[in-house]
Amino acid sequence: MKILTIQVKNLASLPEASIDFTAPPLKDTGLFAITGETGAGKSTLLDAICLAFYGKTARLKSDSKNKVSFNGDEIKLSDPRHLLRRGTVSGFAQVGFVGQDAEQYIARWQVARARNKVDGRIKEAELILLDATGDQVLAQKSAAKQKLLQLIGLSFEQFTRAVLLAQHDFAAFLKANADERAQLLECLTATEQFSRVGKTIFEFHKQKSEALSLFKQKLGDIELLSDDELQQKQLQLSEFKEKQSQLQQEAKSLEQHLAWYVTKAKLEQQLSLLNNTLLEQETTLSQHSESFQRAHLAQLTQQVSDNRAQAVQLTTSIQRMQADIASLTAVDTQSEINAQNALLDVCTDKLSQAQALWQKHLPDIAKVAEYDQTYNEHIKLAAQFRTQVTQQGALEHQYVNELNGLRTQLMALESEQSLVERSITQSPKMASLAASWPETHEVLQQALRAHNDLKAIKNEKCTLEAKCRDANQAVKQSQPQCAELENQVEGMQAEVNQLQHRLNELDYEKLQFHKSQLIKAQQAFAQQTELNNDSLQLQAQIDGLRHQQHSADAQRKDAEHQDELTRQQLMLTQDNLHQVKLRASDNISALRSQLEHGKECMVCGATEHPYRVDHIDSHWQQLIRDFEGQFQAAEQARQQTQARYHDVVSQLEQVNGQLQAALQQKAQLAQKQQVNQTLLSELPESLRDFSSHAEQLQDIDQNLSLYSELSKVQQQKWQVLQSSSQQLQTQREALTQHQQQLQAFEQSHSTLKQREAELIDLSSQLAERVAQVYDHTDWLAQFKEAPAEAIRVLSEQVCAFIELQDKAAQIVKSIEQCAPQLTTTQTLLDKVTTQLQGLNTEITKHQQQAEAARSSRSQLLTLEVTSEQWRQQLQDGITQAQQQVQAQKDKLSAMSKRHDEQALRVKHLQQQCEEYQVELEKNQARFDEWLKETQNQYPLLDIALVDELLGWQSSQWQALLKQSQQLEQQRNGTRSQLDHVKQNLSEHAEQAQPNLAEVDLTAAVEKLNGQQSELQSHIVTVSVALQTHQDNIDKLQAQQSTLNQMQNEYEHWHLLNRLLGDATGKTMRNLAQTQTLKILLHYANHHLSSLSRRYRLTVIGQSLEIAIIDRDMADEQRSVNTLSGGESFLVSLALALGLASLSSNQVQINSLFIDEGFGTLDPETLSVALDALDALQSQGRKVGVISHVAQMTERVATQIRIKKQSGGYSTVSTKES
Repeated sequence: MKILTIQVKNLASLPEASIDFTAPPLKDTGLFAITGETGAGKSTLLDAICLAFYGKTARLKSDSKNKVSFNGDEIKLSDPRHLLRRGTVSGFAQVGFVGQDAEQYIARWQVARARNKVDGRIKEAELILLDATGDQVLAQKSAAKQKLLQLIGLSFEQFTRAVLLAQHDFAAFLKANADERAQLLECLTATEQFSRVGKTIFEFHKQKSEALSLFKQKLGDIELLSDDELQQKQLQLSEFKEKQSQLQQEAKSLEQHLAWYVTKAKLEQQLSLLNNTLLEQETTLSQHSESFQRAHLAQLTQQVSDNRAQAVQLTTSIQRMQADIASLTAVDTQSEINAQNALLDVCTDKLSQAQALWQKHLPDIAKVAEYDQTYNEHIKLAAQFRTQVTQQGALEHQYVNELNGLRTQLMALESEQSLVERSITQSPKMASLAASWPETHEVLQQALRAHNDLKAIKNEKCTLEAKCRDANQAVKQSQPQCAELENQVEGMQAEVNQLQHRLNELDYEKLQFHKSQLIKAQQAFAQQTELNNDSLQLQAQIDGLRHQQHSADAQRKDAEHQDELTRQQLMLTQDNLHQVKLRASDNISALRSQLEHGKECMVCGATEHPYRVDHIDSHWQQLIRDFEGQFQAAEQARQQTQARYHDVVSQLEQVNGQLQAALQQKAQLAQKQQVNQTLLSELPESLRDFSSHAEQLQDIDQNLSLYSELSKVQQQKWQVLQSSSQQLQTQREALTQHQQQLQAFEQSHSTLKQREAELIDLSSQLAERVAQVYDHTDWLAQFKEAPAEAIRVLSEQVCAFIELQDKAAQIVKSIEQCAPQLTTTQTLLDKVTTQLQGLNTEITKHQQQAEAARSSRSQLLTLEVTSEQWRQQLQDGITQAQQQVQAQKDKLSAMSKRHDEQALRVKHLQQQCEEYQVELEKNQARFDEWLKETQNQYPLLDIALVDELLGWQSSQWQALLKQSQQLEQQRNGTRSQLDHVKQNLSEHAEQAQPNLAEVDLTAAVEKLNGQQSELQSHIVTVSVALQTHQDNIDKLQAQQSTLNQMQNEYEHWHLLNRLLGDATGKTMRNLAQTQTLKILLHYANHHLSSLSRRYRLTVIGQSLEIAIIDRDMADEQRSVNTLSGGESFLVSLALALGLASLSSNQVQINSLFIDEGFGTLDPETLSVALDALDALQSQGRKVGVISHVAQMTERVATQIRIKKQSGGYSTVSTKES
């Protein structure tokens, strides 16, 4: 990367600056100096380079949070827009450079204010990358940043270390101890990540250690039963379960005897209910028998519904066809055909007349077209000649105007020429001055600059004299103030020491420890009381849960008994349904399924099959439905009892779980009570008396309050002491600064006097040269008083005289050009006039020929009608006659066709009417036959009733039939259930009746349930203890792998922390920076060999200590503290260049800037440094040195000078001394 140009506009103190490293003298030198006074703007050039490349500067990166007001805008302190010069609307920094791809580019950073006004809001800064010409934008904003990083090859931090070398950092680096050197090296090389790694290792080790301790403490809270306790619990559980089995067998036997009484009562209840239901069903059937019979007849008439509908349809069709025949025979189509023939003859005659007229006028049409063509041709030619006449007339007018204008111009030029020549001859002195004006103007400008510099020096002398007086006065005032502050600091230090002695006597840590012990004892007593209360509440909860357990167990046994009864009932109804289905025959259904519509039945011979459906005989179907209803009812009862049983069992399990949890919680509470009691027993004797705790705490709090007050007083005294010490240090620094300022002001005043004498001599010499060139007395007097105004006036006069000379020469040239133009214009005007006469003659000739053709045409046809229109009129007459003839022919053809179709239609309707009449008679015969057969079974059925029943809606009679079938099915089902219940009651009566009464059996069952509940409670208690023991074993086994894993992780991080970790990251940082230091010294030695072959840097062992190997002393190893000032500078410079190489080990950097380190060197050391810089440029790099040291500016021939000007701005110039 190589910088070619730098351009700055309106940044800080530089209104405008341009530096070109590709042009002499910077092109021909490798070492140059950037010189100027303090604050002139030397470092602003480096800021411009950083802005153009990265959009930020190193000087403004310290504060990125706070905002300040900047000409009405609130922007951050780190914002580079602060560099925009006050009172300007825009500014930029532009750098031309050679990228890593060996191509030339321009990087530009620019900022502006809104509306291009000084009070406008400051806009966001823009970063732009352009090609070498500056015409094409390659990238903008973020894309430009990324592209510039690729082309430069360095980040912002690397650029500021590799290109802008901070040599003073390495001077401090050489003198630092190992820890300070590691910190500096970390900062210089931007390798802070190693410190962060060390801190991270320490934090992870701490986290793993705390997690492992917490996990071990958690595992210690899990308790297990001893082997004896475990064996005893298991034996108790076995005995309880054996006894529970015996009680269940006894309860089952009693429940079976009790079921006999329950079954008898249910059967008697069912018998009474079924008798009442059967009576109600028979009554309902008797009341609706007539409606059900008519619905059955309505269903029967559906057999002939298609027959009756067909008869109605045939009758309607016959009537409609007879009406169509009558209407068709009433129309006379033959008379219409005769009238159409007559119209066809008339149209044929019109067509013949039109064709004859066409043949007659065809020759006249051709003549008219010929006359029209001749007329149009002559008219067109006449129009073309008129256009030419117009054009030539305009040209003639133009030539006349040009001729008059040239004559007028020539007269004006001749008059102006005489006036100009007269003015020139009147100023002979001005003519000689204008001939040598460039040299004269340069002398005048030099005199003006000398005058301004002399004036500025006088003003600066006055300012310096005032500053010297102020500095001297400040020194006199600061000396007694320093002595007074020293006395104050000594007195305050004694007071702070006395307060510290009293604080040590109180012993704050011992007081805090005693207070924490008292608070822990109070908390332990309070916790013991709380645990006792919780134990009592938990015991009451356990008693309630045991009562709920007994009640839920009794409900469970009752649900089991009900489930058994419903199961028996379900099996009984299932067997009955199976027997009924086996007895039902499906032969009839198989025969009916073979019937087909329109074919005769093999049994009765009928072709109508209204009962052709897939179903069994209605009697068996009803019986099966009854038994299916009983089976479904039994199945539903079975499902309900099972659901109740499951609910009861679920409730019992829930109560058992709650009881188990409560027992486990009680065990844990007892354990906590034991732990807390142990803690109380371990308390010291002085803390076991709970009544004295409050008094002891009060005494401790009083001592702590006293300690806090004394600490506050000490802190206040300490702050006052620090403030006074800071004031003393500030006052001392101010005194030193005032003394240095006084010395600097006196030295500057001496320099200004010398410069003032030089300028006075130069002004006298330049005034003599000006008088020799222009000896005008008045002007010379004005030049002495106001040289700038006199130079301006003289410049205006000379420029005006030069312009007058140029104007005279131009007038002569214009006169010479005007004469030939006048002759040429006159010749062109004569030629155009002749052409106009010939064109007018041609126009007259063509107009006469056009009028002759128009007269001949008007004798054949009127002028308003063209030949084509006449031709079209005759053709339209023929076409219209032909269309009329064709239309009449089409009508005649259509009439003939319609006459034939009408005859065929009448014949077809008559034939179809006869066929429908025969079909209607057959239909009526079939209906009469069906009615006769049906009346044998239903005498009341006649034609009127059939028509009435066919008028019913299907939903009406279907609903009645459905209701009838449902009532019959319900009656049959009830009868079947009644028979079945009677049979069950008879069979139940035959069974042996239990010896005990129902009341005795119930009491015995309740007694057994109580015994089972008590036994179940013991089983749950023992099971909970065993299950808790097993759960704890499983927890310990499950957590063992986690414990091993956490132990391994802790050992891993413990080893890393012991080797690399600590709270500040110092260990890891020093280890990493040892390797970085070796790499840095490798690069530094490479540069040091070219600067001085005597020395070489080396690392002492594996530490961060640096030593010097002196080759002139047989490679003796020396401390860096033994180096002289010049030698230290060489080593520091080599380290700075080494860091540049380290930061850009794959990037070639051909431009370097050194901004620090020269102002504090003595003359001898400075000479050594300059020799080193001369050697540095031999490496092919262009090196810029920023300094205001006089000896350096004398040694470096090529300089970029930045000079302060009045008004707060600076100018930039490049010179070679």
